Amino acid sequence: MLEEIAKDPQAFILKQGWASVSLDGSNTLAELRTLYEHLRARILELIETLDDLRASPDYEIYGFAEKDETVILEVIEGQKSELEKEIEALEAEAQKKAAEIEELVGKSPF
Repeated sequence: MLEEIAKDPQAFILKQGWASVSLDGSNTLAELRTLYEHLRARILELIETLDDLRASPDYEIYGFAEKDETVILEVIEGQKSELEKEIEALEAEAQKKAAEIEELVGKSPF
């Protein structure tokens, strides 16, 4: 991000949706204050985003995986097992619903 700003500060400013700011030293105090407020708001927004990320379970898994790569495989296996259980439960529910439909209608829905 810093490289992007250094390469073309004016383009970065415009890309952020901020008002154009002259970088030749002729800025008024109001323009500089506006830019400062925009930058400050963006920094706070990014800090909140980082805090949300760090509080997420995915980030916690990432932290564990940095210490031990096998954690990812364990998580994958755990999720796979949970998905298989959910699939079995949904299949059982579908069979039950099909039986109910057959009972009500007199023929199999499939």
